Amino acid sequence: MKKSVFTTQYLILVITILFLSGCRALYYNIPDLSDYKIFPSRKISHNYANRFTFIKTAGSKSYGEKIFVKDKPMGGKLVNLNEYCKLTKTAAYLVIRNDSLLFEYYGEGYGETSINNSFSMTKAFLTTLTGIAIDESKINSVNDPVSRYISEYSDSDIGRVKIRQLLKHTSGIEFKDNHKSPFSDNAKYYYGKDLRKYVLNLKLKQNPGTEFNYNSANSQLMALVLERATGTTLSSYLEQKLWTKIGMQYDATWSIDRKGASGMEKGFSGINSTAIDLAKLGRLYLYKGVFNMDTILSEAFIREATKREISEGSLWDYEYNFGVGPEKYHSFYAVGLFGQLIYVYPDKNVIIVRVVESDKHYNPSFVYFITNQILDQL
Repeated sequence: MKKSVFTTQYLILVITILFLSGCRALYYNIPDLSDYKIFPSRKISHNYANRFTFIKTAGSKSYGEKIFVKDKPMGGKLVNLNEYCKLTKTAAYLVIRNDSLLFEYYGEGYGETSINNSFSMTKAFLTTLTGIAIDESKINSVNDPVSRYISEYSDSDIGRVKIRQLLKHTSGIEFKDNHKSPFSDNAKYYYGKDLRKYVLNLKLKQNPGTEFNYNSANSQLMALVLERATGTTLSSYLEQKLWTKIGMQYDATWSIDRKGASGMEKGFSGINSTAIDLAKLGRLYLYKGVFNMDTILSEAFIREATKREISEGSLWDYEYNFGVGPEKYHSFYAVGLFGQLIYVYPDKNVIIVRVVESDKHYNPSFVYFITNQILDQL
């Protein structure tokens, strides 16, 4: 009898997950660079007249300095950056200094025009749109509670969560995050078809502003705040306020949860772009929010988003969806699953972009170890 009850409960669980995710979580499971092909999306057009291209140097195809790799799959040895990229399933790797491409690598089957899933680097774009909305007074302040923009949370504990706590991932929202399980909250958000419903039924696990808990619910709730505050889709706002303004060279897309006008953008992992255009976001931050003499994002917000600050339970190396690098570099970065990276090093005017395929051997510390070696050689 006990076995029968267990089997029935398990079947109910499986059917529920299948219903919530449309079978996608079980079928696809591990996220991939080409996932943009399996989701509906909205197009984000670039402005051809406003395109910006980095200068390609004579040595941009072969960076000869030696990199020490000590990660287990590769062992301890010296390689050049080209070899490192081949060893680590790299789809694209760019090293840019003073607007010149010092190094440009594309793996087999990839090129400058290849569109890739940016994974959690999307969150850095979400932060940028939040800053623009504040600059435009569509959002009053990062200290505003969620309930100011989402009336459904007016009488709820979630309503007192502040925007800055969503950006810092210290909201206290309950969320089960397991990238390896098709039954986790993370899979439900990534593959699910009703993101608005999910974020309008959140609960608190603990008081806001007490502990860091990086998760997709924070970003998706922030996406809904932006949607309500701006009165338009995130794709439209991104296109109008950023993509056509900072020299993007190619069109992009933003994955949504369902087809049609009711679809909502995935605020945590949905922008699909070329690697060279990801570098343009880094360039905007490097140049303190200015492109071609126009202020796109206020310098004050950039400082706030990328500073080292540990109030309200936040981590010493993480701020508004940006990691904060070693103090001697004054650097910061957007990071995504498997080591996707937009790394900005203002002291040397350097931007590094890394796009990589799914990698079960991914080691975050190892990726930063390699990045810091490159920075030391520039």
